[in-house]
Amino acid sequence: MKEYVGLLDGSGDVWGVRIPDAPGVHGGGATPEEAIADATSALREIGALRATDGRAPFKARTLAEVRADPKVIEDIAASGGATVVIPLPTDM
Repeated sequence: MKEYVGLLDGSGDVWGVRIPDAPGVHGGGATPEEAIADATSALREIGALRATDGRAPFKARTLAEVRADPKVIEDIAASGGATVVIPLPTDM
């Protein structure tokens, strides 16, 4: 299974996850768990579409690589968010 790093932020009943290595892929929900599940579903759907179109899968960086990215550092500092793991089956 391939794993992507997501950025989770929110509070109360509004949570979001975006995946820096998969532009345009994000999820949301009333809880962190719902937002992560929604982002996972979106990543799977877009991954399947990319495979159907013959495009390469999104390149996934390691947690250390993502956390060293200046844009990610800025986003986490501004939002107080956290990093989460978003799994993607290896057949996508």
